[in-house]
Amino acid sequence: MTAREQLLREIQHSSEPLIKEVLDFLLFARSRNYCFVEPEVVDRQTPQQPIWEFAQELMQDAPPEELAKLPTDSARNHDHYLYGAPKQP
Repeated sequence: MTAREQLLREIQHSSEPLIKEVLDFLLFARSRNYCFVEPEVVDRQTPQQPIWEFAQELMQDAPPEELAKLPTDSARNHDHYLYGAPKQP
């Protein structure tokens, strides 16, 4: 019996106040990202795409004028752009 099946079975035999408490906990846990997601099965037989090709695919539809707005020092100053740290020279 899976955990889901067992939980549904227990809910059928529980009082309404207990069900409300369990629901409240479930919603809290979901909001805090406590829900476990089954990892995807990765086919190790298929060669992986290099990261630079993946990035190139993501950016292929970006207009050149938008790409021109990107900072040229983002690798050196990623802490500045992400967290507001002082820029590095």
